[in-house]
Amino acid sequence: MSGYTLVQPDCPVKLNQNECPFDVPGDLKRQIMDEALASNWGRYPGFVPLETRTAVGERHGLGPEHILIGNGSNELIQAIFQAAVGQGDRVVLLAPTFTLYALMGRIAGADLRTVYLKRDLTFDVDRLVEESAHPGLRLVVLCSPNNPTGSMIQPEEVAAVAGSTGGLVVVDEAYYEFGGVSCIELLDRHPNLVITRTFSKALGAAGLRLGYLAADPALAREIEKIKLPYNVNTISLIAARKLIAQDALIEERASLIRSERQRVFEGLQDLPGIRPWPSHANFVLFETERPVSEIFQGLIDRGVLIRDVSRYPMLERGMRVTIGLPEENDTFLGALREVLADQ
Repeated sequence: MSGYTLVQPDCPVKLNQNECPFDVPGDLKRQIMDEALASNWGRYPGFVPLETRTAVGERHGLGPEHILIGNGSNELIQAIFQAAVGQGDRVVLLAPTFTLYALMGRIAGADLRTVYLKRDLTFDVDRLVEESAHPGLRLVVLCSPNNPTGSMIQPEEVAAVAGSTGGLVVVDEAYYEFGGVSCIELLDRHPNLVITRTFSKALGAAGLRLGYLAADPALAREIEKIKLPYNVNTISLIAARKLIAQDALIEERASLIRSERQRVFEGLQDLPGIRPWPSHANFVLFETERPVSEIFQGLIDRGVLIRDVSRYPMLERGMRVTIGLPEENDTFLGALREVLADQ
């Protein structure tokens, strides 16, 4: 099997991993480090990080028993696969979507069933409900907003999927803050639903490797059996409590990224041979009439790194650009303009 890989040449403008262009503010870093310095690093963190789970749960009107904290949301997605899926179990995934899900499914020996997005890259809800209703289904994974397309599924559509199956339905909301539509309010009606979130995007803490899931308490307890003990370090647990409370900062930054996303989308629309797709995330997928490899290398030669997604199903001409700072976005658009003009 092939692993999860990433082409990572050194470029001054890095717009390939959907990171937040803003760092954690210096004063907030100092608060985190002051508390971390006062703690005993010779001891394990609490076996149950109750204070952090409580802080995260309060943001969503949930108790700590609904929440699990992970070393990135990917670790929790891995735990869900390990808890729910065995050899030959049926798993439904979108295509195209985040490739880690299929990797986890193959490791588990799952019977992977693919539901392709529609031609306009929206979710095919009827097909999802049909596939999810199979009596042998164990898991459905939905990324919303979806990576790498930026398309989104609505809560009532997720409810239809969750209501059609006895298996688990995971909604990966890594990019929630840029789309503003969440399925967390469905948890009280659908005990087979799991929501995952990350600190790596809008919260600007990709380097700390933090994520969490919200689920029915009984389901959270089952997933917790698989999760490694002491999986998140003391400093990151402190950071999670501090960061999750920064509502105004998170919204201010997400608002700027949404505004820049629209500006980049419109800039791409003006370029010949380029077709951008509407996005609810912090990136824009676009297709090019020129070979993707030429565009990709031409941008690298000009110091700009984006993501080649042309190997994804349905995206043979696809590239994905993360929304960065305004000046980074200007550099990207200018560099792309130059590449396209270079016949």
